[in-house]
Amino acid sequence: MENTNDEQVLGKYAAGFELTGSLLQDVGTFFKLHQDTDTWEHTLKVTSHAVRIARLYGADPQKAEQAALLHDVSNVIPVSRMLETAEEIGIKIEDEERTYPRILHQKLSRAMAEKLFYISDEEILRAIECHTTLKPHAALFDKVVFIADKVSWDLPGDHPYLNEVRRQVDEHQLDKAVFAYLDHVWSQRGKMKLVHSWLIQAREELLELAENETDPVKRHLMRVYDHMSWANREIINRLQEEQNVPERPLSLFAHILSAEAVWLSRLNGSVQTMREIWPSEGLNLQYCIDLALANAEGYRQYFANLRAGQLKGEVSYRSSKGEPFTSAILDILTHVSLHGSYHRGQIATHLRMENITPPMTDYILYARNEG
Repeated sequence: MENTNDEQVLGKYAAGFELTGSLLQDVGTFFKLHQDTDTWEHTLKVTSHAVRIARLYGADPQKAEQAALLHDVSNVIPVSRMLETAEEIGIKIEDEERTYPRILHQKLSRAMAEKLFYISDEEILRAIECHTTLKPHAALFDKVVFIADKVSWDLPGDHPYLNEVRRQVDEHQLDKAVFAYLDHVWSQRGKMKLVHSWLIQAREELLELAENETDPVKRHLMRVYDHMSWANREIINRLQEEQNVPERPLSLFAHILSAEAVWLSRLNGSVQTMREIWPSEGLNLQYCIDLALANAEGYRQYFANLRAGQLKGEVSYRSSKGEPFTSAILDILTHVSLHGSYHRGQIATHLRMENITPPMTDYILYARNEG
């Protein structure tokens, strides 16, 4: 795709138009040049919402403003010319877009933003490109611009789904707001000319995410592992109070943490490091502190990437003796949490033998404090 060709094809829509350096002014002038006041008024509404929503969710409000201002600039191209124009500048066209070329306006707006308004920021261009349908693997910024376009509509009649979308946006539930809109479109598919494949895939992703987040088994396991990290911190806090940390409790604690690390490497399918399951050489409290922090972050990332359906899967690995085994993921996760609880009980016993009051690490105490 030659840039000079793109500029020639799209340049006809910028005849008599010069950039001033103010995007707000330039886009307004561009629409007025084409006598398209309706799209300009819509653009201003979307821009206001995009800036507000970007701030609400920690996205860049200046980028949101730019994306919103440019998201519909291709509306100046007649619908009858959209397919031909997209072909001329080498845009990849899906089969459904050939059937309903109007949907190409989001891709054409990206091209015009890049070639006529000299926007090079990929985050802005991507959000413009999917502002109508969204797309799979959508980023936060994509969702901000997409939903700003939807909540800006002032449709006649009663539209409960739109009120729900607006409510969820304001209640910091962006994914739920996006899904509510996508699901509404999906429910109306029999009445619509087109439901774009990007929209279908984006909806399926969010549906899977929602099911994953509400799965009771995964949610419970995440809570159990949060308790595990909390209990390890409680032990560290108590041992840090001692000038001379007793050898046996330290050895047991290192064993708990080493086992957590070994099982995490097995769950991740990574090559197992040659870690001693009962560390001894160079063992000190700082070793345990560092490993506890690494384990907590490692399991947090593991659960973040784990889909509920994967809990039924299995993992093949070799034991510390080199023997091959295959175990269910759910069984492994259960074992690791119970293993730690068992040895923390032993740590408490040995601390008492040293006249040290052990920390209380019972799950119910964690639950009472964490809610």
